[in-house]
Amino acid sequence: MKRESTLVRIILAIAALAAMTPAAVPPTEKWFVVTLGGTPVGYVRESSDPASGGPGGLYVSESEMKMVLNRLGNKVEIGSLSRTEESAEGRLLSVAYEMRASMLSTKSRAVIGNGQIEIRSEAGGKSYMRTIPYKGILLGPEGVRRLSLEKIKGPGDHIEFQTFAAETESVTAGRQTALAWEPLLIEGREIRALKVEEMLEAAGAKSLSWLDERRESVRQEMPTPFGTAQIVAATRDQALQAAGGGSLPEEIFARSIIKTNVRLPRARTLDYLKLRITRRDASDEWPEFEGPSQKAGAKTAATLELETRRIVPPAEMRRPVAVTDANREFLVPNAYIQSDDPELSKTALEIVGNETELWPAALRLRRWVSENMHFDLGIAFAPSTELFKNRRGTCVGYATLLATLLRAAGIPSRVAIGYVYALGMFGGHAWAEVLAGDAWIPLDAAIVGPEAADPARFYLGRSSLYAGGGSLTGGATQQLLGQIDVRILAYAGPGGRVVEVPENAAPYKIEADRYANPWLGVALAKPKGWTFIKLDTVWPEATVVGMEGPEGAQAELQEAYPMPWLGPQEALRQVLARLVPGGKERSIKAGGRRGLFFETAERAALAVPDGPQAWVLIAKGRNAGRIVEFLAQNFRISI
Repeated sequence: MKRESTLVRIILAIAALAAMTPAAVPPTEKWFVVTLGGTPVGYVRESSDPASGGPGGLYVSESEMKMVLNRLGNKVEIGSLSRTEESAEGRLLSVAYEMRASMLSTKSRAVIGNGQIEIRSEAGGKSYMRTIPYKGILLGPEGVRRLSLEKIKGPGDHIEFQTFAAETESVTAGRQTALAWEPLLIEGREIRALKVEEMLEAAGAKSLSWLDERRESVRQEMPTPFGTAQIVAATRDQALQAAGGGSLPEEIFARSIIKTNVRLPRARTLDYLKLRITRRDASDEWPEFEGPSQKAGAKTAATLELETRRIVPPAEMRRPVAVTDANREFLVPNAYIQSDDPELSKTALEIVGNETELWPAALRLRRWVSENMHFDLGIAFAPSTELFKNRRGTCVGYATLLATLLRAAGIPSRVAIGYVYALGMFGGHAWAEVLAGDAWIPLDAAIVGPEAADPARFYLGRSSLYAGGGSLTGGATQQLLGQIDVRILAYAGPGGRVVEVPENAAPYKIEADRYANPWLGVALAKPKGWTFIKLDTVWPEATVVGMEGPEGAQAELQEAYPMPWLGPQEALRQVLARLVPGGKERSIKAGGRRGLFFETAERAALAVPDGPQAWVLIAKGRNAGRIVEFLAQNFRISI
């Protein structure tokens, strides 16, 4: 499970706010400390110079941001730099933007013409051009500051404007509304600041700013999956010290993991799921995130019911797909989906070989990405040429590389971001989608199912990445990622039988020495004198139930999901080889099914097949093998 999708959202949102911070009239440089959960994690530096423009009296401003997060030995460093040019009247003339969330940076430059914006994007030595139309006047950060100074005098006043958001490469509306005057302590002195609510449509979420008498920001607050981020004016030394990064408390990261009321059985094979989504902050309207695979039902200000269904690929679709006006952005390369790279394109064609059917070719590419990519929390968001070269990334990297290989093979693709179910929780995730005829089919190379990705997930945003990484993380993604809770209401597997989950449903039952989970359809008796432990763990732990015995002996029942293209015996061996390296192999029964058993002197494990997944009984300590044999005799599978 991969949390890199949430980090990208923070950097894009903070960069968007930083780019809008009103600049001062004389040449100036301002520094801010960025904190999450009270921990300093980076800085924002802003500078402006009205005298630097040369011909035409240009007003030039810069905004630089750097964030460093440390967790479980992984260091994630993300930075951005934007440079805007405005006319003497505050009209936006150009925006240059650079973002680094991996080894390579992506760059873009937008030149605002008369009714048209020319955008050049660059990554990994490759350059891409496009144009977008616009109407009206676009303001830069200085133009916004002047408008705010002129129109906002006190609580209740507001301004509306248009600008260009470099993070999403789009024209967007903005609004500031004054709420109240408040005293603030900034750099050791008290000032009177005007608290303002800010909304940039491209960002998709509201933030708060405190403006001084010149309408320059001295403090900002914005929601993130990890809680509220604060950007507070500070000295240069304080800001640079914060750039050393911070190790956030584990409870901060836990915000982005949603524990479910019950566990889903054989999640990768489900055909239908019904959820109730509850917002932790019900002050905003629900964003739109409906589509062919998910449908919104009853809703209130705080809750929304959502149904997701499996999408079946249409038969006999051919590749390569011809480029049309309707599918162009999903077939042509861009700064992240670099499907025109010669080595990458060559590999894609070698993988699909002579397969002319679209869906079988897509599955071949999915398997290659799954087998060749390696999970790395330090790579937040990278262009596909970097991913292809280094074979490392988070789920966003898996999805980006798969989408690129699909396009190189003539298959329209895009990237989706949202939540996926795994091991007792919903967590932030990204996957690819394939356009087959008129249907978008989800395809996941990181959490792999038998064919198309299962409906035990829901998307918040989807993008071709034609307009950069920010096009994936705005809208519903910005508003809901890390801000919701989820309850499972019903589900159905391949047989079509819908299982309703009552409001008061218990996740499991314990009676004396017996553990039973009716939702997973398993039951297990522990040895006499042992104690049940680890009853409520979630991803990344695979434990369903644990047991503890004398002299530190321990045993567990775990869920495992082998790669679906492996044969049954090979799949079980792959699971056991990780748990009991060098174990002696034999075959025994459990739950009425024959499984594989690996044993060493201090560790033993048994894997039993159950459709595309496996149940694993594992023990460590003295007599580990005998403990697993006892558990096998007392293990039941009922569905």
